[in-house]
Amino acid sequence: MKPEANNMIYRYLGKTGITVSVLGFGNWVNSDQPDPKVEELTYQCMKKCFENGINYFDTAEVYGYGNAEIAMGKALKKAGWARKDFVISTKIFRSGPGLNEGMLSRKHIIEGLRDSLKKLQLDYVDIIFAHVPDPYTPMEESVRAFNWCIEHNLALYWGTSNWNPQQIMEANEVCEKLNLIKPVVEQPEYNILIRKHIEKSLVPLFDKYGLGTTIWSPLCGGLLTGKYLKDSKLQGTRFTGRVDEFVYSLFAPRYYGNSKEEVEKKISKFVEFAQELKCTPAQLALAWCVVNKDVSVTLFGATSVDQVEDNLKAIDLVKKWDMNFEKKIEDIFGNMPTPETNWKTFSPLPPRRPQVLDIKKQITN
Repeated sequence: MKPEANNMIYRYLGKTGITVSVLGFGNWVNSDQPDPKVEELTYQCMKKCFENGINYFDTAEVYGYGNAEIAMGKALKKAGWARKDFVISTKIFRSGPGLNEGMLSRKHIIEGLRDSLKKLQLDYVDIIFAHVPDPYTPMEESVRAFNWCIEHNLALYWGTSNWNPQQIMEANEVCEKLNLIKPVVEQPEYNILIRKHIEKSLVPLFDKYGLGTTIWSPLCGGLLTGKYLKDSKLQGTRFTGRVDEFVYSLFAPRYYGNSKEEVEKKISKFVEFAQELKCTPAQLALAWCVVNKDVSVTLFGATSVDQVEDNLKAIDLVKKWDMNFEKKIEDIFGNMPTPETNWKTFSPLPPRRPQVLDIKKQITN
């Protein structure tokens, strides 16, 4: 992949030396069935991403219980890209209903990753994630297993996903004590409505360890596109009928909290602002995530090549982002996390996000 041939922006993944595109493609939404049509769609979406500079692709063993990894593996083989030109991650959580087909035991981490590699038709993944924290397996067992995977060339790096700061700190402390390879990246949820984890909870880890992030749900499960508003004219979205009801019930309560009407008013204003900027709400929501330099990669999914093309246009918006955009969105949502207190002066520390918005220092073409 030649950076000068595309419009993409690149960053280092945390303090590692690996370079990643600020947008990444994840195939969770295409993982329901082992269907040739789904596999072809995955290939076409990944091809469009790659042609436009995206080099980061994300999947997980639990997505369709392996269907997503199989589809991504077939797409990679069909594309025939040089292994050096793409970065791929998968996540260990659950591969089936068996007693030892889940969580973060040494047995499942190693067996799960080997199985994932077969499905992906790869010798190694760039990053293996602990998809969720495991309250039952000792941290040392899990950390040693991830270290083993790297030492045996099954993965190059390891990271955490949906872990809280205390759990990440514990993993790092175990690694330091035992001289093991530390996690380099966390995969948390981050979007305009869910901000605290990135902008407050994880901040000490950015400063202490140089933690990278590959964030998921930048569109709030689709809420920020405006498609769930009563007067929405969006049709043909991936969540329709019974699936629509399921996903809506899964995502919406966490975003809406106790005031569905208030949040929907804010989303309506957000949609109007996107119209003023002559972009889609999805592009605006993606760009808002990307301009935060604590975010290494913003992951998106797609159910059509047109959707991929639409999301890619967020990069144009990133390149002309300014504080007027920031202020407008803050005025609409008014949900910037409360800063920590400087106990020397009994005054609040500066909020994190305004400090990490200078996109001029990013790796560009």
